[in-house]
Amino acid sequence: MTFAPIRNLRTMMKRISTLLLMAALAQTAATAQETNPYWIEFGNEPVLIQQNNNGARQTLKFVAYKDDMLVAELEGGVGEVSLPVSESMVQTLRLESSTMPEVNRMISSGNYTGALTLLRPYAYPLVKFHAVPESFTQLHIPIRSLIDTLIRADELNEAYDLLNRIELDKVGLKYSESAIALMNAYLAEENFDAAAGMTQIIPVKGQYAVNIRPIVDAADSLRAAGKYEAVIPLYQQIEAVVPDDVKKNVQMWLAYSLVLADRVDEATPMIDALEEPEPNERLFSLYKLLQGSRAHSGEDYGKALDLLTRGFVRAQTSYVWVPEMLYLIGDCYARSDDNLAARNVWTEIVILYPESPWSQSAENSLALLPPVQAVE
Repeated sequence: MTFAPIRNLRTMMKRISTLLLMAALAQTAATAQETNPYWIEFGNEPVLIQQNNNGARQTLKFVAYKDDMLVAELEGGVGEVSLPVSESMVQTLRLESSTMPEVNRMISSGNYTGALTLLRPYAYPLVKFHAVPESFTQLHIPIRSLIDTLIRADELNEAYDLLNRIELDKVGLKYSESAIALMNAYLAEENFDAAAGMTQIIPVKGQYAVNIRPIVDAADSLRAAGKYEAVIPLYQQIEAVVPDDVKKNVQMWLAYSLVLADRVDEATPMIDALEEPEPNERLFSLYKLLQGSRAHSGEDYGKALDLLTRGFVRAQTSYVWVPEMLYLIGDCYARSDDNLAARNVWTEIVILYPESPWSQSAENSLALLPPVQAVE
């Protein structure tokens, strides 16, 4: 009779951890924006842009972009004028600078430090105008070049700061590509909290639906790292925008993540509402992984092993969830003191799926097994 309160307390602590994680990510972004010295030095500098109106050229000092209008400071600082921005208006604008050819030469030669020295004072002032239409390529190319070079130079926190200043759902897809590159760089460094933060700012609606696949791939790594609470809002966001033909897949991953996060009470109605796929369907094995993980979470390892094994025999080795399924099968064996079977299954993951994040989990678990006794 005491188990339910304990589970409720544990669930409540998980929820608190989620809130703390989200607050920490928000605080990290806010702190970075307050302390980025390059933004303080260059971010609010005005930008001189030449405008050509039917042959009449004038150079204006632009200081802001508000309500779809470029704001220019009048000569002598006596006031401001706002110019409505449109595709045709943008065609009249020109940035005069000889910076980018030299920057591109440095990047091509791998001199990222030198390229950043030139890019920072040139591109930082442009960031505040990022919502200007993409057709103004002279403005957008330096911004993206700065972000991409920061990532190549492993200046990830500075790149993170810049991307958090840009409304990614109001700019072209190339900015999303940069954000995804940063997310993957954080994953490569096993900075999973920062990677989770990136998934929260990458847009997925409308034209940005192409971002769903790399975000789902990142979710696999986050789950393997035990960042279940970070994955849950990710799947909830994706579920609302994916086509109906893949919604069931996302719902299974959401329910599965809830189970892993020890939020079984939330996962159970979702699992029960899902119709079990036919054994010859691709999602059958994923459904069994979902059922098996719920049994595993409930410490019913015999039932979990049965469900997981039934799913595994119907799976193809190319399914992305197979390493995860094998890992849980090995864990069921280990908890049943069948260390030999556990060793065989986990070793199979390491050999067959070395690039999977579950390979490292399998290696860690193998190291905890008692040594194999020599046969006399």
